[in-house]
Amino acid sequence: MEAEQEEFEETLDNLGITVSGFAAFDDLNKFEEIAVDVESVNSRIQDCIEQSRLFNQREFLVGKEQKDYSRLQQMIKDF
Repeated sequence: MEAEQEEFEETLDNLGITVSGFAAFDDLNKFEEIAVDVESVNSRIQDCIEQSRLFNQREFLVGKEQKDYSRLQQMIKDF
């Protein structure tokens, strides 16, 4: 489970970078391309939310301290 969580943390890092990059989009002529990217990122964020819940449930079941994934909430706000 720990290896999966480390990989998940890398996924969150990459997703955070992608979300931050949306601020640079200012060319309205590329709105269709950007919209496709936004839909993809939104789907990835939703998948990550579900994955974080699964990790927290597993941690609870084995008596481990639950990891804080609140940065996902910040990503949603930034998104």
